[in-house]
Amino acid sequence: MTAFDRGYGLISRKKTCSMLVPKEVFDGQEYSIDEFYAASSAFFEKPWDFYRDFKENGPLHLRDGIHPRDMVAPKVPCRRMIFDSPVSTDWEETNLVPFKWFSDPKRRSKTILLFAPGWGRSNQTVEEKWCYQLQKLGVDCGLLTVPYHQARTPIGSFTGEYFISANVLWTVSNFRHFTAEIRRLIQEMRQEYEYVGLVGMSSGGFQAALASNCEPVDFFFPLITGGQLGSITWHGSITQFVRRDLERKGIDENTLNKAWSIADEVVLGKHCKAKTIKQYVSLYDRVVPTIYQLKLWEALGRPPRLDLECAHYSSFFHGNAVLKDIANTVAEHTL
Repeated sequence: MTAFDRGYGLISRKKTCSMLVPKEVFDGQEYSIDEFYAASSAFFEKPWDFYRDFKENGPLHLRDGIHPRDMVAPKVPCRRMIFDSPVSTDWEETNLVPFKWFSDPKRRSKTILLFAPGWGRSNQTVEEKWCYQLQKLGVDCGLLTVPYHQARTPIGSFTGEYFISANVLWTVSNFRHFTAEIRRLIQEMRQEYEYVGLVGMSSGGFQAALASNCEPVDFFFPLITGGQLGSITWHGSITQFVRRDLERKGIDENTLNKAWSIADEVVLGKHCKAKTIKQYVSLYDRVVPTIYQLKLWEALGRPPRLDLECAHYSSFFHGNAVLKDIANTVAEHTL
């Protein structure tokens, strides 16, 4: 299983962000790391005020449609939709959000799980298949697209390049951006379903967790994800190029953990508003090292968990078992 991960890692794109900025800026204001920590730590006990939903920017306008850069049809049936991101950027591609809804209108489930995928993959083939399988198991799904990824990738950049990088505070801003989209979709789906939950895979688990700190949800399923985000980036096998860029800027592991504290469930996990949590831990992971997955488990109060005999990407081979377990957990709590 680890050999599979090593092989996949060799063909994955690992490239320095082409927009490394000389100054750290958040919401238009320049900060040192210490200054940002002092400002953001005021929200450790009320993260919902930091991760606001940006309702003041107008409705999502969730509607049928296809993102202009997402023209390849999924290999499984779903309703293809778009909405306007509540957070505006300089890139039109990112401001329009694709959303794939897996539901049979003739037999709609009582539950929908919003699926937050991970970072850097060029397509959603695996996630689409998993969402479709969950629907067939009786749980509707909604598949999100991360800012700056896939169809939302700004022209001239590669997928995910701007989302996680050595631009420390831009990364925090991006996490807030995606969290706002998840929050707004939770609110939208509350009008459609009796139960609403989240699946957060890999880095998507970071923002799904942040959304669960802000919005009450019925389920939260963290999958091959973790806490202590600076250390994950520092030691993870696919983020070594980010580490090198950070070191060139004079930022070490402890400083990065400090800067990203406001995005970290090790700090915020006590606020999780999910009624039911079950975590899926990959025991031989080098992308999100297993030690940091267990730190998330501790931060969430040691919820039930399923340990997978796999590394990160090889978790694909455990997909059927994980999906059946998720569906069974949902069924147990929605009778």
